[in-house]
Amino acid sequence: MAGKNSPVPGFQYSGDLFDAEPAPLSVSVSQVLSAKPAGSKARQAFAKLVQRIEAKRAELALWQAFAERHQQRLAGELVPLQGQIDGEKRQTALFLDLVLKGEPPWRGLGKLQRAKVLDLLLILLEALLEGGADTDTELEAIHDRHAEFSHAEIRRSELEMTEALMADVFGVEMGADHGAANAEEFLQMAQQRRFEQEAEQARLRHEQEAARAAKRPQSAANPAKAAKMAKAEAAAAAREQAALEISQSLRAVYRKLASALHPDREPDATERKRKTELMQRVNLAYAANDLLGLLGLQLEIEQIDAAHLADVPPQRLAHYTHILKEQLQELDTELRYCLAPFREVMGWEWRRNCTPEQVNQSLSLDLAHMRQTVQQLREDRLAWQDPKHLRKFLASYRIESDAPFDDDMMDDLAFFDGLLDSMPTPAKPHRR
Repeated sequence: MAGKNSPVPGFQYSGDLFDAEPAPLSVSVSQVLSAKPAGSKARQAFAKLVQRIEAKRAELALWQAFAERHQQRLAGELVPLQGQIDGEKRQTALFLDLVLKGEPPWRGLGKLQRAKVLDLLLILLEALLEGGADTDTELEAIHDRHAEFSHAEIRRSELEMTEALMADVFGVEMGADHGAANAEEFLQMAQQRRFEQEAEQARLRHEQEAARAAKRPQSAANPAKAAKMAKAEAAAAAREQAALEISQSLRAVYRKLASALHPDREPDATERKRKTELMQRVNLAYAANDLLGLLGLQLEIEQIDAAHLADVPPQRLAHYTHILKEQLQELDTELRYCLAPFREVMGWEWRRNCTPEQVNQSLSLDLAHMRQTVQQLREDRLAWQDPKHLRKFLASYRIESDAPFDDDMMDDLAFFDGLLDSMPTPAKPHRR
């Protein structure tokens, strides 16, 4: 990027975060409004709303540009590194299996030392088989040879436990022929079923309310009910009229722009091309109910100026304000969805004023740690070729898999608790 200044206050970006600058916005309506101070509170509120929308749009554009670059780093750097880590773990698991076979030079290991080797081997195998290597028949055979229960039995037990949990706690019955191969697939299917059930319940409630509303005119003999119905109908009619007037205000801006920019009325080829491009932007803005974009285009072609914006009639100003409030809500929603993956990645490090640069730096630290992990796994395996180094490592190794309550169990509880709130599909639960 050319420089580090950002249109969003508090944001600082380095040049390596983006492949290109975000697309420039049309003329800034907030800057034009600031040229002529607003008088009434309504005009001040309108100017402030415009400023907030422009800042929110700039913030969203910067995060969207960063998201593309972030995905490129994940695909080009993180995924290959994870593959290297899994490869090193696999080689270490194969090596530990040889150690447990008691072949020279590891034949002299004691009972406790062999128990530690077995514990480490099962931890590695469990991580690999859960992480996507469950189709690795060689690793599965090693696991089944050393573990108390086979990998297939563990997966089946997990699936049965998850089926019971979803049925007893969440009331989601999937039937015996659900087709899920493991607990993770079943959870995704069960959550989708739950969403469908909630949607069906909402539809039934709507039909019941509509049926009750259809019967209300029969009870008009009651004066109190009749007055209440009349008041509700009047309020509904007022809302419909206001919505119509708001739509007409937006359409009036569009028609002025279309009248000035219609390319078919332009004889000059160069000017016709320019108007065609502008008209495409007008159509896109109008289809999205983007009042601010339409006003910006009016300013861009000098159809209106600061004085015009400052002297908008009060009723039309109220319509404009209503449209902009809806736009701001939509932008807030879109920004939340855009930031959700970064919040999940950053975890506790996420802050309200977190920037793309901080996310990028966090990813760089993760990648550096992963490279160290690859190197450490490789160095450990090579060092353990010498029984003396292996025994030295085992002397400091502690078996902790029999802890009565560990972090994996906490992860499981947090995961199922998230389902209660109908959150998006969460991360895969750990297995003890």
